[in-house]
Amino acid sequence: MPTDENLSDPSWIHERCGRRMEPFYWILTFEALALLLLLGLALAIGPVYLAVTFRHFWSYLSLLLIIPGLWLIRFSILTLKAYIWKNRHLDRYSLYEDEIRYLHYEQAEKEEGTVRLDEVDLVYIAYYVAQYHYAYKKTKWFESQSVFDLLPMLYVRYRRDAQERILKIPFYEWPDLKKWLKHFKQRGSIEIWATDLLLEQKTEAEQLSALREPLDTAPFDIERKGFKKRLDNLLYGLGRKRSERERAEQGTAEGSSGGARTMRAGSGAPQPQWRFGEGGAAVRENGSGQRTRQTSSRKPRMSTVVIFALLFASLYVLTGFAVDGRVSPDNMWLCIGCFLAAGAAYFVMADRLTFWHAVRFTLTAFIGWVLTGACMPLTDTGAGGEFYTTAIGATILLPLTVWLPFGMVWWIRRQFGLNEGEEVTL
Repeated sequence: MPTDENLSDPSWIHERCGRRMEPFYWILTFEALALLLLLGLALAIGPVYLAVTFRHFWSYLSLLLIIPGLWLIRFSILTLKAYIWKNRHLDRYSLYEDEIRYLHYEQAEKEEGTVRLDEVDLVYIAYYVAQYHYAYKKTKWFESQSVFDLLPMLYVRYRRDAQERILKIPFYEWPDLKKWLKHFKQRGSIEIWATDLLLEQKTEAEQLSALREPLDTAPFDIERKGFKKRLDNLLYGLGRKRSERERAEQGTAEGSSGGARTMRAGSGAPQPQWRFGEGGAAVRENGSGQRTRQTSSRKPRMSTVVIFALLFASLYVLTGFAVDGRVSPDNMWLCIGCFLAAGAAYFVMADRLTFWHAVRFTLTAFIGWVLTGACMPLTDTGAGGEFYTTAIGATILLPLTVWLPFGMVWWIRRQFGLNEGEEVTL
């Protein structure tokens, strides 16, 4: 939102302001980190209580969880502080008739300045990769969203004190970008070009060096119709020509599948890579050229519901076996085996396996297992109560044991290239 100062200034044209996280995702993030903090406290304090109260081998073994518990406490607090800081410190880029004013935050460092438009000689239209962008825009309740989005970016090249500089301005919406480009065009002295290079993670010197390469940039007319389609087709052409040059240099006869075009980050990174198909369809491919889709939705997957339902039901079955005398109330390995099997199934069904899958499985299994046992009459007294205590011990060890199925599934998926690609919406 523009400030009162901007609205009162007749030379002000437009302001691009950073977005805060949507309330739903902000509450979800806060709750997840709060649960992670509680889990860390339980891991740090619970083993001491168990060792003093039960004096079993497994209770002494649980003392090993104190260090991971302290690490989780530190991690959750620092992560929450970082999210709060980011939500309160938003970038601002304001366009005036004769200048650009910007306020940018990078790793807790504040950068503020002004670029006069008579210093600007060239503006490049490009894309940048926005991760978890769906958390910062309004979406429908059960709408699936890509983990990665390609959003428009402007690289403003200007000269100050006999040195070339670059100001990068990320945008969320195309109409906002067009307002800036229209004003630059009206100036007459500013050329507008386009590039397919992904340079947002590069240093300013690397960005300048990459943009000086004439084969990776091309002039772009913003006044003709079909702005977005023409831009994507131009970037597709730049990437296709680069692919042909690279194949010629390497002496390989392999052609790119479907005429896809590589969007590089300025220096020849191998695979996986961002590619443009004709018409601007952007995907990320793995080494074999296969395209995979990675989406995020508020609606839980049916496979996840089934896996956890079977896991919680297994506690009821095992407790019944303990009451009937079929299994020993002290048999913790049965509980650990159930967790390992459920964890392996959960990780196999994940679209793209990450560290957070292990955290989510641990939290859900811990809370669900404890609540399921607490609601069962069989756990009130006798062998059922003893087995429930053993089951709680297994849940306390879960932050350690979960990494066994996670590591195995992650390694297998990596060998088959199943943990790489994402589809990106434009």
